[in-house]
Amino acid sequence: MTNLYLMLNGTYQERKQKLSEMPREFLEAAILDSEYNSFLRSRADYVDGEDDKHDSGKRVPYIGWYWRHIEFSGDVPIGDCGDFIGFMANNKWDHPERNLTEEEKAEVLRIIDEAMVLSRKGGALSEIMANTYAKLDELCDYLQTLTI
Repeated sequence: MTNLYLMLNGTYQERKQKLSEMPREFLEAAILDSEYNSFLRSRADYVDGEDDKHDSGKRVPYIGWYWRHIEFSGDVPIGDCGDFIGFMANNKWDHPERNLTEEEKAEVLRIIDEAMVLSRKGGALSEIMANTYAKLDELCDYLQTLTI
């Protein structure tokens, strides 16, 4: 599990000590997983007044009531809930599921990387948001091409 925040308890000094004992590769993966999850979580759902292009309430397709931590540094689970194919970190409903292949994962990460870059560009906020959301629509569209 690379959700670093769930692993760290205690005071600042105790947490710092635990981090110093962890392997570099684990920390790199945990930091990147956290960054990607934070980015997607904050944009995963449509908000009131937005056009729900996917008729699911979800801009980034995920199965569940809320975005759950995905370990992009490891296996990336997807599932088919019957309405769409999406990320599925917790299969409480016994939906068909599988992990992305390495090629599929590379494409998913490419799209997310491009969305993250677009979200950080300067300019008019409305343009930044529109470009970022268009790229996330591409992620949704790509996931719908996959089979479970």
